[in-house]
Amino acid sequence: MKSRLLILVAAIILGITAAVMTARYLDDASARLNAEAQPVQVMVATQDVPRGMTAEEMLGEGYVELQDVPRRYVADGAVSSVSMIEGKVLATSLSSGEQVTGARFKYPSAVGLAYSIPDGFVAMSIAADDVKCVGGMLKPGDFVLIAATLDPGPAEEGAETRVLLSKVKVLAVGETMDVESEPTSAQTAESATITGNSNIEQNRTSLTVTLALLPSDVEKLVFAEEQGVVRLALLPATATDVPETTGRALRSLFE
Repeated sequence: MKSRLLILVAAIILGITAAVMTARYLDDASARLNAEAQPVQVMVATQDVPRGMTAEEMLGEGYVELQDVPRRYVADGAVSSVSMIEGKVLATSLSSGEQVTGARFKYPSAVGLAYSIPDGFVAMSIAADDVKCVGGMLKPGDFVLIAATLDPGPAEEGAETRVLLSKVKVLAVGETMDVESEPTSAQTAESATITGNSNIEQNRTSLTVTLALLPSDVEKLVFAEEQGVVRLALLPATATDVPETTGRALRSLFE
């Protein structure tokens, strides 16, 4: 009799426990479903978006819009605000209806030089060494003054140096478009190599500097580099305006 009573009590307790656990499971499942059904605002492409556009351009030109999407359908890394991808460009194209994700965006320097050129400008590279290139310490993003020395010949009373362009942005130095980039071990070893006698001329590092120029300034710089000598002078980070100069020839050097 007692054993039957114990079995009955145990069955009742197990049944109550099972009912409580089932109720909790259903409550948790319901809460998860409700949470996953909650709308989340994310950027969604309203049409095909070409590679290279910024978030501001995409929104401004109607390529994307903020839409409410159930949380369960939100892609990993989905973008809900322009600030999440500020200063970056779309590295791979988007199809209409796709959610915009942070992984699709990179800084312009990582996408390609074409996306680092300011509107209305073109990129042009000139040959330089560590002397012309301010001791080889120029960085992408710096601004330089460009001076040119031309020798028109005896009839024109000798060579003259003038400031050709007063403020020009450096887009790249060699193949480096990112100021944070560090030189590779091979590059470091090469720059540290000394051959023969310690001759400074032999140890200068040859490279190129890529500049952002107005199209109208391209022919000036090409002519100056082809027909004379071009030097770069680094401007301070706080520089706004650079005063005009009158140029110097030998006869006016000490005036």
